[in-house]
Order: sequence, then structure tokens, then C-alpha cells
Amino acid sequence: FDPHKPHIDGYTWACSECDGTMRRVSEVIDTWFDSGSMPFAQWHYPFENREEFARQYPGDFIAEGVDQTRGWFYSLLAIATGLGDALHPEGVHRKPSGERAPPREVNAYAVDDHKSGGHFLPTGVAEPYRAVVVNDLVLDANGQKMSKTRGNTVDPWKVIERHGADAVRLFLVASSQIWVPRRFDEQVIRETAGRFLVTLKNIYSGIFAQYANFGWEPSAADPAPAERPLLDRWILSRLSAVEAEVDAELQRFDATAASRALMEFVTEDVANWYVRLSRARFYDVDGADNRAAFATLHEVLAVVSRLLAPFAPFVSDWIHRSLTGTSVHLADFARAAAPARDTSLEAAMSEVRALSTLGRAAREEAGIKVRQPLSRLVCVSGGSAPQALLDQLVPLLVTELNIKAVEFLGSADSLVSLEAKANFRALGKKWGKETPQAAKAVQGLHSATLLAFERGEPVHLTVGGHSHALDADDLTVVRKASGSLVVSQDGMRFAAIDPTLTDDLKREGLARELVSRVQRFRKESGLNVSDRITLWVAGPPALHDAVDAHRGWICDETLTVQLHLGDASDVKFPPGTSADLDGVLVSLALQKVS
Repeated sequence: FDPHKPHIDGYTWACSECDGTMRRVSEVIDTWFDSGSMPFAQWHYPFENREEFARQYPGDFIAEGVDQTRGWFYSLLAIATGLGDALHPEGVHRKPSGERAPPREVNAYAVDDHKSGGHFLPTGVAEPYRAVVVNDLVLDANGQKMSKTRGNTVDPWKVIERHGADAVRLFLVASSQIWVPRRFDEQVIRETAGRFLVTLKNIYSGIFAQYANFGWEPSAADPAPAERPLLDRWILSRLSAVEAEVDAELQRFDATAASRALMEFVTEDVANWYVRLSRARFYDVDGADNRAAFATLHEVLAVVSRLLAPFAPFVSDWIHRSLTGTSVHLADFARAAAPARDTSLEAAMSEVRALSTLGRAAREEAGIKVRQPLSRLVCVSGGSAPQALLDQLVPLLVTELNIKAVEFLGSADSLVSLEAKANFRALGKKWGKETPQAAKAVQGLHSATLLAFERGEPVHLTVGGHSHALDADDLTVVRKASGSLVVSQDGMRFAAIDPTLTDDLKREGLARELVSRVQRFRKESGLNVSDRITLWVAGPPALHDAVDAHRGWICDETLTVQLHLGDASDVKFPPGTSADLDGVLVSLALQKVS
């Protein structure tokens, strides 16, 4: 059966009400006329279904390519205008012909106001849509319009075969605002939408599903959200915020902003913060903390899959079916009663994440890896987050930055000293030939004076008998760490690490490097995450000291049942590997315990 012309013209039907034969009308008006008749013809309006039509008309929006507006956009409008009074709901009294008020402009085209008998017919009854979403052209990677003559066209089926329909669809929506031209580059699909979908899949398959299979499923044994750790309550608060944002952006027909907000949430909040800091909580399923983590991530993934469904309908349905047993496309888009946001907690966590970023920057400046523990971190908060909440979130900073203790200061006066760098060009406009002396005086200003200058207090400088007030263009204030701490700064926010490494810290750092290498060796050997092992380790005295000091922790982290420690020259190893742990050469071997 082919419903297109000319094949459809070969079909006939016997009429049920007469002896005649029903045939398709052979004449066809322009196809855009058929398309433009859609809102009315689908209800056989105005001949019947008037009440149903009134509930459905006008449409909320139409989607139209910028190169097709002369087709559907205008044909819908023209046919609606041509129907005229037939579109008016029953019961509205109309003025006699010629007594209508002049048309007024609404949505860039004219419609009539109809007022009579105390009734007001809502403006725009002839409008077949409330909004138009106009997408622009898809260009090639160099910004050229695709055409067969240029040879720069792209076969969409081959692109979908290489990257998947979800990745292509998500890329087209999220890459640029829908109403501006977009460049199509397959490499960008891989780097943006493709990478996002891999991240989402890893959260579900590599974290949640992999460990939940050891015995967790939603139940009354899961702690209530209010009783869960702050990290769980924070991500649920952020989930409510993103859910509201995505819904609001789609209500404004801004699919690009909606998809980007969701992608950023999954990548930055869920993957790079919540899951990374909660990873150890998924290794067990029985404790209250473990159950809280699973229940929280289950809720996050379920809601994310619903929000993602308009942009990536296949992967979102796969995840939602796996989590709930039902199709995402039959679920409500947003929760009817999403939990209220905790904005104070969100502000405090944002501050902690900013301090964490500064702490890592300080480590990089000092050349100290994150796996090497440090004694302390000294912070100055740059936000308005309640200090009580910051104190409760300190364990996250300790874990994230591998720090033994965190201290908050009210100001950075003890962490940094302020120095001024003179701008000779600006100073020259005020002191002329005496500019070198003025620059020297600027560079000699004390920290207290520079702090006052930053606060906007007037600072005057007298050189050669001439006094002038200093402006922002006259100098640049530079902060330098005072003392042994390594300081990183962002505005008025500071994070300083103590780079001093004691013998105990060095031993712990080496133990952490060893665990990291063993974990990689486990993965390379094809072991499951729950497999227990026997571990052989050999190396110099420094390694022996580290293993002796942290043997229990090393065994717990690597699921080692027996740990054999020796010297590589006299210990018989199974097939293994060697590794350089920050200058300490070690030999490793492992066997699965049956």
C-alpha cells in the first residue's frame, strides 16, 4: 500500500450510503495548502467537533525552518484568516458587517477585535499558533551552506550510524541557539554530545547498576531525604533547581538553554562532584549511608532521564526502564511535588567547590600530587555561605584535597602581603618628569594602605611637592604569599596549603600511590570489582615502611586477603608488573582468590 499519488488514485471504495463508488479527488491543491489546513481538517472543522476544536485551538507552537516560512508558516495563517468568522466560538454576538473596530497588530500581523453585547472575543482567534520556533540552516564545518554542487553535503544516516541518533539529536539542539545557523562538525558531536552521553552511561552502568546489583533496591529501609548526609541533600536540592530551570526554558521554547543546563548538571554536579565524592559509599549496600547514596542516585538518574527524554529519547528510555520498569515517554516530564531547594546548602557547597579548585591550584603550584597527603589547608571564604554549614562540609574538602585539617580565617592578612605595581603611563599624566619618583613611592606603599585603596578609600601621594589622588589605572595590586604556605586566590577567596612533608605524610603518600597502581593492575587483569586477591609487593625500604604503616588500609582498598612483602631480588613472583611510584621502583603481582 502506497498512500502517495499516483498510486492512491487506483483505490476505490463502495459507498455505504448509496450505490456509488468513492474515489480520491484527482485534483490536488499545493501541498502547503494541505499542511496549512491541518489544525482544522484534523477535526473536520467547522462542520463538526466544534467543542473538541475549541479545546485544542490554537496550537501552542509550530516549528518551522527559516527557508520554509513561505510554506507552512504563512499557509496556516492565510487559511485561518480565510476561514474568518467560522473560527469564532458559538454564542458570541458579532457586530453587523462594517462595524468592526480597526485591526490591531498582534504578533506581527493584523487580527480583528470583536466586541458586542458585553462579550469580548479574545484577541487573535484567527491565529493558528501561539508561537513559532524557527530553526536556521545547518552549515558545513567551515560555515558554508551545504549543497551538492559544492560537494559538502552530509549523509545523515551514515552520521547516525557512526554516532547514534541520540548524540546527533542532542548535538543539534545544544550546539547553538535554534534560530541561528549552526556548523555541522562530526568531531564536535564526539566531543560534546558524545562525551556527555558516555559520562551519563558510566554513571548508570559503571557506578549505580554495577554496585546496586549486589543487593540494593528501593525500599522503606532507605533513609528519608532529610536524614541523609549533606552531600545527598545538596544534589537533591540541585536536582530540583535544574528540573525547574529545564522546564521553564522549554516553556519559553529555548531548547538549547534547557539541554545545556541539564548537561552541565550531569557533568559537573553529578559526575565530577557527587559521584566522585560518594564512590566509596557504593561499595556496600547494607549500611544506612550506603542505602542513602543508592536512593539518592536512583532519584537523580530517574529525574534526569525524564528531563533528557526530549533531547535523547533512546538512552533516556533505556535508563528509565532499567530504573523504574516503565517507559520514560509515558512518565510525567517534571515531578508534581519536587522537594524544596535548600539554597543555603547550595551556596555553602558552591563555596566548598570553589575552595577545592583553589586548593588544587595551590597543589599544582607547589608541584605536589593530590595523592600525597598534606597537613593543613587554610581558607578565606569569599562568599556569603553560613560558616556553620561550611564547617559541616569540611570533611568533603579533607577528602577532595587529601588534607589532614582545614582552618578558616576571617581575612587573608596573615596569608599574603600586598605589593603595588606602578603604571608609568597613567602616573606620567599626573607627575610628568617626576614619574620615576612617583612610581617608586607607589611601589613602597604598605599593605594596609593598599587594602584601603582596594576598599575604595582615597589614597593621596605627594611627590616633588605635588599631591594627587591615586586612581585604579595608576597601579595594580599584587598579592604574594607570606610565610611558607602556598596560596591560591580568586577575588577575595583564598586557599593556602602547607607544603611541608613529614615522614609520616610521605609514607601515607607512597601507600596511596601503591593502592592506585594495584587498582589499575586489577582492572588490567580483568578482575571484577568484588574479586578478592593475594598480593605480592617488593621494593626498597621506603616501600616496606609505607606498607608496614598502612597494611590494613591497603588490603581494605584493594580487597587483598593476603599481602606478601619482600625484596624483588629474593622473592619468587607470579607474572606481574613493575611500576615507578614517584621515584620508588616496585614490583607487583596478584592472583584471584578462588
